[in-house]
Amino acid sequence: MKDARAESIEKIGRAISSRIKNGALVGLGSGSTIAALLPTVAAELRQKGVRPRWVPTSVQITLVAQGLDQEMGALDRPSLDLAVDGADQIDSDLNLIKGGGGALFKEKVVIGSARRTLIVADERKLAQRLCSGGAKVPVEAHPFARVPVAQRLKALGGEPSLKLGERGFPFYTENGNVLFDTAFPPVKNPSLLESKMKSIPGVVEAGIFTPRPIEVYVIQEDGGYRILKKE
Repeated sequence: MKDARAESIEKIGRAISSRIKNGALVGLGSGSTIAALLPTVAAELRQKGVRPRWVPTSVQITLVAQGLDQEMGALDRPSLDLAVDGADQIDSDLNLIKGGGGALFKEKVVIGSARRTLIVADERKLAQRLCSGGAKVPVEAHPFARVPVAQRLKALGGEPSLKLGERGFPFYTENGNVLFDTAFPPVKNPSLLESKMKSIPGVVEAGIFTPRPIEVYVIQEDGGYRILKKE
């Protein structure tokens, strides 16, 4: 018997599959939610005879998609038809914190290239402002710039902590960079903070996302879901 979360994800997977057309180029985010969502999406598309090309953002999600016999594509045109991803936190204006799993740079490129972004997230990820409740912003930096980047993040009011792997060594992103999990006070202006972080020499990407248009599929505890939109 499915639990309520699995039931909700299955329903969302069916809804998202109906948005995908044959031959569409679709960006595919990373993380456990997307890995759980993809089997339902793939099954629905197969049943309808719909064959999109997926642009994955990590090795993890590439392996999941290939295991479901999905066709991989490349970012070989100026825009993607859709991007489907998860989020670490979502504020009341549908701005996002993302990228803590190490696929930050590719996720930002994919979402920035998509005509529309579809986000799937648990209800507990919703907050009035980003960084509420101790949520941290991942900041991807080149290893060479590790020390000055940390200092500049502190100057912006952040508290950066170098992300470490299971054995205590620095955690490396999909692109071989280091990641700072950075605490900030609740963020009043996400796009401004994103811009300031990205202006720091050595920062590859910052984990604040402000995509438009965006739809957030919220996983509910009763096995259903609801959709939040911002055009």
